[in-house]
Amino acid sequence: MPGGRRLFSRIQSNNAYASGKGGGSGGSHGHDDRDGNVVPLASMVVLPKHSYLPEIPGDGNLYFECMLFVFGIIMMCLQYINLYKTVWWLPQSHAQYALNFYLIDVNLVIIISLILAVRLLICFVQEVTGSKLFHWPLRITKGIFISSAVICATYALYHVINEHGVKTCLFLGYPAVIYLLLFGLSIKPLYQHHQAWPRPALAGDRQSGPQRVKLKEDAPLGHTCTLTPDIVREEVDVLKRDFNGRLRQVLFNSLTTSFYATGVPVWFSQNTLYYDWWWMCQHVCLTWLSALLMLTSHFLQPHYLHLLHKSARHLGRWQRMEARNAHVPYNAWSELQVWPQGALVKHVRGLFKAEGINVTAEPGNSLHGRFYMLFHQPMRVMNWLVFLTCSVVGYQFFRLVQSSEWSHIISLALLMFCNFYTLFKLLRDWFLMGKVYKDHDYGISN
Repeated sequence: MPGGRRLFSRIQSNNAYASGKGGGSGGSHGHDDRDGNVVPLASMVVLPKHSYLPEIPGDGNLYFECMLFVFGIIMMCLQYINLYKTVWWLPQSHAQYALNFYLIDVNLVIIISLILAVRLLICFVQEVTGSKLFHWPLRITKGIFISSAVICATYALYHVINEHGVKTCLFLGYPAVIYLLLFGLSIKPLYQHHQAWPRPALAGDRQSGPQRVKLKEDAPLGHTCTLTPDIVREEVDVLKRDFNGRLRQVLFNSLTTSFYATGVPVWFSQNTLYYDWWWMCQHVCLTWLSALLMLTSHFLQPHYLHLLHKSARHLGRWQRMEARNAHVPYNAWSELQVWPQGALVKHVRGLFKAEGINVTAEPGNSLHGRFYMLFHQPMRVMNWLVFLTCSVVGYQFFRLVQSSEWSHIISLALLMFCNFYTLFKLLRDWFLMGKVYKDHDYGISN
């Protein structure tokens, strides 16, 4: 691939190729060089090569929701252990059990369990299907499950309100405020489950047009190798919205799991109860980080990251040049043209240099710049996830070695056990992706 310095003196405008907006003229310099040594821009634009990522097995939505629900229940039980533990082994202790079970509000436990099970119930209703013979029995079973959950939640909430009061119970509705801030009035994120990996069916969902391409909102995610800038930018916009939606879901569900599993039991505990405030806060934070990593590893699976990487390679990036370089020959930027590496263009935002195999991004567009920065290196996001997971597990192990109380040891040991599965999946994906990308030649193909 010719370097950027070599392109400065050889790239000139090509009127036959860049005949769109701006016409590809040399700006105010007015170059009219027709030497045979000038390399046309059209001949320098090539399709980038993409490595082939083999199929990596991932957890199904129903299986993952079961794991997330079990994780939330375990964290809730651990928080109750931290709250109501006893010193039953001491001779002067009047406790006969390891916990003061009579202090635990059973109705509150039912409410927390049902709230943590909402996504599992929705996923069960959506994804569990049967043959025509078992169609109606299955629908009746689903209706019984949902009705039982609603009746139990209503009964338990009634008793909790009578015991603690309406003002105290308003604490249960705080995640609704976060939901409104992240998703607005839309109820789709409550039952939306993304595909385990994208299906390459994007081309069939496009509406034909002379220059602009419009993608359906619910079209399956995919990638199309093309030299049409509008298609590339539209694909990047769709993937950017999908990625932001996944991040919002990860953030909301992790906060919800940590809030109800570890925060609500502390809020509804007895006022006269003495507990280690620092340890409670640490348990809440570790639960949130663990749920965050679980959800991130599920929503950002290797094939999805590979899809984002391929689109980022087609998008490229523009690097702003300083004003003193304005005397260098440049072209007027056109949204209808694909620019090769090292090309200089003049835009209303200034002078820019192309970086990447080819560049279809808009100069000065910060959204395009961030998308390219995050995903043009295929292992960047995976490296961050592995580093964060190893840091969390390492901190838990460090605290486990220093702990002496039985409740702290049980709490950290079970939390580490839950994180080991996430770490195993991330390390497996990291190793396979690194093996695929290591020997891949990031050159160009004709």
